[in-house]
Amino acid sequence: MRRVWEWRVAPDLDPATLRDLQTKLDLPPLALRLLANRGLRDAEQIAQFLNPSLDHLYDPFRMRGMDVATERVLVALRRREKMMIYGDYDVDGITSVSVLYLVISQLGGQVSYYIPNRLEAGYGVNEDGILEAKRRGVTLMISVDCGITAVSEVEFARKHGIDFIVTDHHEPGESLPDAVAILNPKQVADDYPGTELAGVGVAYKLAQALYARIEQPSGALEEHLDLVALGTAADIVPLVGENRIFAYFGMKQIGLTRKPGLQSLSHIAGLMEVDRDITPGQVIFGLAPRLNAAGRLGDSQRAVRLLTTRDEAQARRIAQELDGENRRRKAFDEQTMREALEKVEAEVNLDSDRIIVLDSDSWHPGVIGIVASRLVELYHLPAVLISVEDNEGKGSARSIPAFHLTEALRGCRDHLLQFGGHKYAAGLSISREEIPAFRDRIKAVAREMLTPDDLVRKLDVDAVIPLNTVDEELLEHLERLAPFGPQNTRPVFISRGLKTAGSAQCVGHSRNHLRMRVRQGQTVIDSIGFGLGDLVTSINQPNTAFDLAYVPEHNVWQGQRRIQLRIRDVHVYESGIYFDG
Repeated sequence: MRRVWEWRVAPDLDPATLRDLQTKLDLPPLALRLLANRGLRDAEQIAQFLNPSLDHLYDPFRMRGMDVATERVLVALRRREKMMIYGDYDVDGITSVSVLYLVISQLGGQVSYYIPNRLEAGYGVNEDGILEAKRRGVTLMISVDCGITAVSEVEFARKHGIDFIVTDHHEPGESLPDAVAILNPKQVADDYPGTELAGVGVAYKLAQALYARIEQPSGALEEHLDLVALGTAADIVPLVGENRIFAYFGMKQIGLTRKPGLQSLSHIAGLMEVDRDITPGQVIFGLAPRLNAAGRLGDSQRAVRLLTTRDEAQARRIAQELDGENRRRKAFDEQTMREALEKVEAEVNLDSDRIIVLDSDSWHPGVIGIVASRLVELYHLPAVLISVEDNEGKGSARSIPAFHLTEALRGCRDHLLQFGGHKYAAGLSISREEIPAFRDRIKAVAREMLTPDDLVRKLDVDAVIPLNTVDEELLEHLERLAPFGPQNTRPVFISRGLKTAGSAQCVGHSRNHLRMRVRQGQTVIDSIGFGLGDLVTSINQPNTAFDLAYVPEHNVWQGQRRIQLRIRDVHVYESGIYFDG
């Protein structure tokens, strides 16, 4: 399917603001425009953005409930109470558990951890986990990356003599658990500035507060920023504010980590061989899938053991196991994707439906979230995939910017057993017999929430520039904006009226990628367009010119580092007439 984008070029920075910033900052106009496109128009803001510092992290006690939470943990430490960290089975949950487990252990706490089996128990706090805590003699449970909707479960824990602290970052429900304390910057009446923290970010704020209360230097926590960056990047939260600081320092810490498990995993993923800082993209595509494989196909607690062990032999063994399971997971992905595409063709009206809802008895529940994400990328529609076994289905949903999943699911709650998540990603459980009614209802919700314009892909472009502007100086300014992620994406540029220097080619194993050298005047630059191989024929027609939307980057090959353009989209002209190839 050829993806058609609407290019939206950001407006120029107004001359008065530009002059003011240039007098205060030694930056060229294009760099200031890029910063303004990211909402940075104040000199002090820009200085902080370009020069991240751990001193810019917010006081953890600004978060609602932090005083009570830290006091309860300190009481448990003094009384030698047994504590249990209860987490979710994705990378954010795994890293959240690992951070708090390591911190409380280092403070001398009697602490264990628990992550429910995804295939047996599903998402969130459950009674089996609480009964396991009771068997362990636990008197304080701390949830991470889950728990904000666990109203009945927290009450169940209380009846068994277990206090509960909830740390979470998901959207709260209509009522909150009656916990000792709730740490979640999204809860009502919380004026904490960082509302988009990942679960591991909230866990780290609790760790910061504990260190502050016992007057330990916060620098001792910095060794765990590798895990904070790993969970933050993997959960695809906005990389601005505190998340940017966590990612900036944490990515460097991954490269320096002394954790045997993270070293082994990075080595298997090929990250230890790179000659530059690790990026969020390398985390998302290299480290995260291997950690996720533990929970998708089995026991996530192995991933926590990997990240917390000091035994190098154990670390290598677990890392190799997870790498093997990740290869198995890929095979499940491919089969499920093929079946999902067949179902889309047979069951979905792509002209009228504004959401894709599919179910199957043959799908593995551990991979449907990945496939849902691919369907969203392919069709630019929200997608819900449901794996059904016996009389119950477990679903994963992914979305587009204009469709808030948890709000949509709230409108369908009469058909669901359970649901929770974010704007862009959510999980649910449902009785088999309710699936048809749920499908009808969420399709109606999508028709109400989404306009035709919402279904058009938008490519936000930072500026239109001549090709000779793309040089080492520009890339140096771009790198100062890193690390890149949501709300701080890699800058995209357009250059118009380009031609090829030579012929465009189809490359790659499936011959579906576009490679060409592009020319404007005397400037010639290599470019690569992944998944754009179908444009080769139209680009190679005589008298063809084109506009190119692209991300400038360095390509390192056989020890040589050169500038290349990573193509995002192409608008092709032939004999002066535009057509979208």
